[in-house]
Amino acid sequence: MRNRHIVGRSRGAEGFVDGGGVRIYYKTLGSGVPLLLLHGGPGADHSDFLPALQPLARRCQLVLIDERGSGRSERLKDPKGYTLNHMVKDIERVRKHLQVRRFVVLGHSFGGILAQAYATRHPNRILGLVLAGTGSSARCIDRDFRNLRKRLPARLRARLTRQEKAGIFQADGTYKKDYAAASAEALAPYMYTKPPPARFKHTPPLGMEVLREMWVRRSDFHIDGNLKGFDFSHSLARVKAPSLVVIGDHDLVSTATADISRACLPRVTLVVMAECAHMMFIDQTARFNRLLEEFLNCCTTHQGHS
Repeated sequence: MRNRHIVGRSRGAEGFVDGGGVRIYYKTLGSGVPLLLLHGGPGADHSDFLPALQPLARRCQLVLIDERGSGRSERLKDPKGYTLNHMVKDIERVRKHLQVRRFVVLGHSFGGILAQAYATRHPNRILGLVLAGTGSSARCIDRDFRNLRKRLPARLRARLTRQEKAGIFQADGTYKKDYAAASAEALAPYMYTKPPPARFKHTPPLGMEVLREMWVRRSDFHIDGNLKGFDFSHSLARVKAPSLVVIGDHDLVSTATADISRACLPRVTLVVMAECAHMMFIDQTARFNRLLEEFLNCCTTHQGHS
């Protein structure tokens, strides 16, 4: 395995890990208990978490990556390589490169799906697991999207249906502008409860190849990529480390979906954060970070007795 390591100015580093035919970008901040942060999308990047979670670097080592096809990590010539199985292997390569024995793993949105794939495949590498704004099965997430869509104004619902029948992608693989606008209008009340920082109004471009391959073929409101039918509801029992399931009270993810994840994990706390939508660590940054600090204390205490 070839890799490149760039030392940062302040207790951090960044670089690339090569392996499995793809270069994966990583960034570390701080020192202490390793906290791996897995971003959503699929196709977003690690900057979703910064600078909101950066204060945690005072007490732990933040490990951020851009998943394959996202951010600064490599785009694949063959999109069939965008799978959970390959992404789990990418995480293992980064872990070995950083010489980390066990992580606390936090996955947000799609990153929570990836976190579950990693945790159930490598439960002995999990010091703690945080599932933020995510679900344990495609069935649960699809149900939440159906219910969200039913609550939309009839005009917007009809507009989405009409556009989806005509096809939602342009020839270059990006969303048609009208569909992107309609989808954003439908999802907006569930993303933030207050105006987000300026950088989130103009986010980095999504890795559309990975998004299309894994999640979206015909609709933003149904998983019909290769994640179709995923289900960790039985295998989560393998995760014996402390776990935290957290959603916002205005989240895309329903309390029913979060409660199913809670029921699947052996040692778990469920938190529904008030005045928060899907991006709960942006809506209530200080409260979210305090929650994580308490959870990290729980994980290190558990480690001392394991």
